[in-house]
Amino acid sequence: MKPGILDLTPIAAALRSAKPDLVTVGTAGSFGALTRETIRWPSAYLIPLAETPSPNRYENCNLLSQRVLARFGVLWAVRDIGDRAGSIANGDIRAVRLAGMVAVCQIQPVDAETACEPVSGKLVSTVDRNGQMIWQDDFTVTLNRHIPLS
Repeated sequence: MKPGILDLTPIAAALRSAKPDLVTVGTAGSFGALTRETIRWPSAYLIPLAETPSPNRYENCNLLSQRVLARFGVLWAVRDIGDRAGSIANGDIRAVRLAGMVAVCQIQPVDAETACEPVSGKLVSTVDRNGQMIWQDDFTVTLNRHIPLS
């Protein structure tokens, strides 16, 4: 049986290896426990976002077999240098995102048909006086789900 549910653990390990100066690489649970005062900069948090399964590929084989498009986000808690108008200078955010994106895109998770692909990115927090901000890059990966039916 291949459950076709994304495991973010190997992706987190790849991020740790590619960008060892990240203070923390966490998951949704550790991100949910943070407060503004406890965020350590720079850090990354992997968050499952959505799954879109296809219809069952087989009708009469006592098997549920689906392709599943899994979407996850990497939240980057970084410091960067910006001006008062809000534009971002080339600094931490660029270096962290570049190394992180390369690491994530080189991973093909277990049960996956594809490697991880970037699909969007956005600022998800304000940029404070110290240049601290949280940026989110979203990725998709296509998994296979096979569940025997009785």
